[in-house]
Amino acid sequence: MSEKSRTVIVAGGGIAGLSAALCLAENGLRADVFEQAPAFESVGAGLQISPNAFHVLERLGLGRAIKTVATAPPAIRVMSVRSGRQIVNIPLGAAAIERYGAPYLIVHRADLQEVLSSAASDNPDVTLHMGQRVDDVALHANGVTGLVYGKERVNEYSGMALIGADGVWSRMRTMYFDNSEAQFSGLAAWRGLVPMDALPAWQDRENVQLWLASNAHAVSYPVRQGRYLNFVAITRMGAQEDKPKQSWVEDGAPGELARELSGWNKGLLELLQHRTRWTKWPLFAVPRMASWNFGAMALIGDAAHAMLPFAAQGAAMAIEDAAVLANCLAPNGAPAGDTAAALKQYSQQRMKRVQRAARLAQQNRSIYHMQPPLSMARNIAMGVLGGRRLLARQDWLYNWTP
Repeated sequence: MSEKSRTVIVAGGGIAGLSAALCLAENGLRADVFEQAPAFESVGAGLQISPNAFHVLERLGLGRAIKTVATAPPAIRVMSVRSGRQIVNIPLGAAAIERYGAPYLIVHRADLQEVLSSAASDNPDVTLHMGQRVDDVALHANGVTGLVYGKERVNEYSGMALIGADGVWSRMRTMYFDNSEAQFSGLAAWRGLVPMDALPAWQDRENVQLWLASNAHAVSYPVRQGRYLNFVAITRMGAQEDKPKQSWVEDGAPGELARELSGWNKGLLELLQHRTRWTKWPLFAVPRMASWNFGAMALIGDAAHAMLPFAAQGAAMAIEDAAVLANCLAPNGAPAGDTAAALKQYSQQRMKRVQRAARLAQQNRSIYHMQPPLSMARNIAMGVLGGRRLLARQDWLYNWTP
C-alpha cells in the first residue's frame, strides 16, 4: 500500500480528531490532522470518561497517562437542591471496575487533550498541522484532496479518505449533508472552576454530585488532580434572550446565575460566591441524519451527532466512533480496498448505538428537570431502586468494547 493510499485527512484536532488519528495509526494507517487553532488551548470544562471510552484509550496504550490526570470518583451522589440531602448513591470506583472491567473517570478537557496530542506528536504515523483549516474537499476515484487554508495560503493534501471531526459547527457536514444545521436546545450551561482550598470542609471533594431541580440541574466533581471543583449548571435561557449565534459564549455574572438558581440549597449557592470565571454556553445538538458518510468522507463525534450533556457521553461517543472507523478502514478490514464501502459500514455500525445514547440524554433531561409532584415521585422511585440497580441500567452503555 502506497504512502498516499494509506493516508487519511482528519479535519479537526479536538478529542474526536486526535482519537481518530491515533486509532488509524494503531490500525496501520497514517493521519494528517488539521486544526485551525494555532495551539491547543488549556481552557475548557470537565468531562466524564466512562468505561466504554476508557477501553479504547487503554487499547491505544494511554490508560496509565489518563489515570495520572484523571480522578476516579467513588460514586455519583444524586442530590436534592432544595434540601441538600442525598436521594441515592450510585456506586462507581471499585464497583465500576468489577462490573465493566474499566474505571469510570472524570477529567478536565484540556488534560485529556494534552494526553492525546502528546501521543499524536510522538506517533510517526500522525502529523499535526496547527493553525490550518480544511476549507473544502474534492472527492475523486483515487480518494480525496483536501483544500487547506493556513498562513494566508491554500495547500492541497491528498489521501484515501477525509474524516470530518470539526465539531458541532462542522463545515464538512454543512457542505455535504442536507438539513444538518445544529439546533439550539433552549438551554444554557454555566461553567466554573472553584479552587478546592477555597471550599468549606463539608463540601464533597471526591464524588460526582448530580443536583436535581425543576427545569434545571447541576453537576459538580473534582478535576485537575483534585485541585478544582468543576461546577456546571444547566438552565433554561430567558425568553427575552435572542437565539444565540454559533460562536456565542460570554462571561456570566454570578449574580445572574444565582437568580437563575433561586431557591436552591444555601450551601450549593455559596459556590457561586467564589472568585472564578463563570461562562455561559448555549447548548446545541445536531439533528438525526440518514448517514454519516458521503463517498470517501465521513463524520465523527460532534460533527455527526452532537447531543445534549444529560448522559455525559459526548466525548465517549466520539472516542468510540474513532475506534470503529479505524477498524473499518484498516488494511485488513472489510470490505478491503473499498474506502466508500468501509465508511458506509462504519456509519451503519455506529448509528443505532449513538442514537440510543442521544435518546437516553433526552430522557434524562425530562427526568432531571421534573416539577412537583412528579419530582417527588421520581426521588422516591430512585431511592427504592437503589444505586446498584440504577447503575445496572447503564450496562448496555458502559459494557461496550471496540
